[in-house]
Amino acid sequence: MNERYERRLKRRRKRSLKRSVLIVLTFLVIGVTGYGGYLFYKVSAASNQSMMEPERGTQSDLREEGVDIGKDHFSVLLLGVDDREASSEGRSDAMMVATFNQDDKSMKLLSIPRDSYVEIPGQGMDKITHAHAKGGIDLTIQTVEGMLGIPIDEVVRVNFDAFKTVIDEIGGIDVSIEKQSVVDQLYKESKGDISLNVGENTLDGEEALAYARTRKADSDIMRGQRQMDVITASIDKLSSLSSVPKYGGVLERIGENLTMSMSFKEALSLYPFVSNLKSIDKIQLSGENYQPGSTYYLKLDENTLSNAKMELKNHLNIEGSSENLNAFSNEEKAQ
Repeated sequence: MNERYERRLKRRRKRSLKRSVLIVLTFLVIGVTGYGGYLFYKVSAASNQSMMEPERGTQSDLREEGVDIGKDHFSVLLLGVDDREASSEGRSDAMMVATFNQDDKSMKLLSIPRDSYVEIPGQGMDKITHAHAKGGIDLTIQTVEGMLGIPIDEVVRVNFDAFKTVIDEIGGIDVSIEKQSVVDQLYKESKGDISLNVGENTLDGEEALAYARTRKADSDIMRGQRQMDVITASIDKLSSLSSVPKYGGVLERIGENLTMSMSFKEALSLYPFVSNLKSIDKIQLSGENYQPGSTYYLKLDENTLSNAKMELKNHLNIEGSSENLNAFSNEEKAQ
């Protein structure tokens, strides 16, 4: 009798774990929430608390029809902001675009350097990080769509306090550090509190955040690479977990520290896709220092940018996107 009870309990825990792991996975990949029992109430509350809708509405201006993220290929803009600016129109400290292909259950992840010199609609050429400060989510979406020529279907804005919490709750992540300069810079910036080694390291939340955010060790381009490394390492860790503690506390912190354009129902529809994710490809841009005056910019290499745009378009299986992009760009220039 006791053995049968234990077996049933184990099965229940396993089912609950699948849902619970997705909570953290979706947060790290697209900043959302997760599923199950007592957690269902927690997740629903967190999702409702963090729900926001861009002024443009739920559909991108580059889409002729709405997107069902449970069935269609779609994209998500990920914005990381400093915890002191989470509820304001502050600068975005990290920016990534993730595209999801339903056919082959794959994901592509592009990091956009914060100093990228781009056209901000109505503002002229500037650092892409300033789009959020000047016009919030909507202007940021317009800027990224104009830069990449793809629709941004969903957007998630999260501050780094929640990021640290989630990494700690999953027991840290494994990351390989290749350069001694990164190790030395982290030690210097933390005044000795963060002491890592070249090679494999298990990072807690504080260490993972410092690793993803440091800029002085090398370049803005490499900083973006580190941020993508942290995302993929988190997914790897989640896929091997046998348990995740303190679900309720994690969900409460997520609800307090992010805003997203997805409803709870839409987030829930992602479960079949995320649980069957087959591959994640990282796309890296390149560029060179550009300083026409007193301000430093990163002038993106046109070839790598063009290749990235084509790769994302193909992944989303977008037809006629070039025509939409030209019309969009011409309209913005006319304003």
